[in-house]
Amino acid sequence: MEIEDEKLNGRRDFIIKSASVAVGGTLLGMLPSQLHAKGANAKVLKIGLVGCGSRGSGALFEALNVSPSAKVVAIGDTFKDKADQLHERLKTNYPDKCDFGEAQKFVGFDAYTKVIELCDVVLLATPPPFRPAHFEAAVTAGKHTFLEKPLAVDVPGYHKVMEVGKLADQKNLVVSVGLQFRYSNAVQEMVERIQNGEIGEITSLNTYYNVVEPRIIPREPQQTEMEYQVRNWRYFTWLWGGQLAGQAIHQIDVMNMVMDDFPVKALGNGGRLVFSGIEQGNTYDHFFIEYEYANGIQMHSQCRNMNNCANKMGWEIRGTKGIANERFQFKDYKGKTFWNYRDRTDIGDSQKVQNKFINAILNNVHYNDTEYGAKSTLTTIMGRLAAETGQRITMEELLKSTESIVPQDMSWDSESVHKPTENGTYEIVKPGKK
Repeated sequence: MEIEDEKLNGRRDFIIKSASVAVGGTLLGMLPSQLHAKGANAKVLKIGLVGCGSRGSGALFEALNVSPSAKVVAIGDTFKDKADQLHERLKTNYPDKCDFGEAQKFVGFDAYTKVIELCDVVLLATPPPFRPAHFEAAVTAGKHTFLEKPLAVDVPGYHKVMEVGKLADQKNLVVSVGLQFRYSNAVQEMVERIQNGEIGEITSLNTYYNVVEPRIIPREPQQTEMEYQVRNWRYFTWLWGGQLAGQAIHQIDVMNMVMDDFPVKALGNGGRLVFSGIEQGNTYDHFFIEYEYANGIQMHSQCRNMNNCANKMGWEIRGTKGIANERFQFKDYKGKTFWNYRDRTDIGDSQKVQNKFINAILNNVHYNDTEYGAKSTLTTIMGRLAAETGQRITMEELLKSTESIVPQDMSWDSESVHKPTENGTYEIVKPGKK
């Protein structure tokens, strides 16, 4: 794959993306009577879910809310208890849309193949290392696909997602990505105003995702190492991609929207200050990354998972005339507000993601979010590697990487998943050390 083909320049797709936004606005604004003009004989839209955790179940409920045509026909998860819990919730909350029984509830690492076979539309919401293979299976089978973020955890995974995204276009399949800030009216208006120069020339961008530690699910005697890690996926880099990918990607993606581009280099720090021992895996508990775009403007992204610390999620965009923040305000450098988004009646952004997705399928309207979802994912991979290696990483170098952090064999008895060392801890990647 030529580096030029993968050049991360959002501007070259401006016309295509502008058309996509226009179509999305039309679909989001249509009334139910307009959306379902096919009447009572309209075909049932068969939805399948792979990954029955909180985000997967949330995306499924939102998809079912969009149209009376939408029904869930199969679900799958690596864990039976997760699938069972979701099935009970569906039977209680969506009895008329829960069109499946025990035979359509699949468990195990191959559950995704069985779900995909039964549905028209598949929602992929497992931890991200599974996303490239699941996406490939869905598109190969001709299924419209929703991808939860992030889309991969390493560069080979990114390349696979990009390749499959192109195949989805060839098959005229709709692909949606769960970076819901892209669907926010407030974010869209803020970005437009910034790009029109209302805060002046941009001088720097800053993002924040400082929150508490993920919950630990205690280890059980009968568990294999793979089972423990998948249960506690946010504590293992191969399963989460680190906090930059798992959480901070939302704010980073907004900055990529503002710049209408993606960073070309990164330098940063990270490590483990509070995470320790076998219960908290091998991922870092904090990152601070200095990204740089092709025009020289820098984005500084900080995130941490630490209890009893000052939490902050959001962004600050500095311009020559003022500052924009996550409260959708523009302030001058004396603290005076000169713009504030005031419409608080908008529906939730993640619901809008599903509105556009399901309505596009029902109305035979094609769009594909793969590219920006994959490239914002790659932004986080570049930042993580900069912190883990202690080196400045350029996008040109990164795209040449063939290193995968995903185990080769996906099974409960996997021999390639990293196990604790003799001293009872996992090996931790340290900057400057191979």
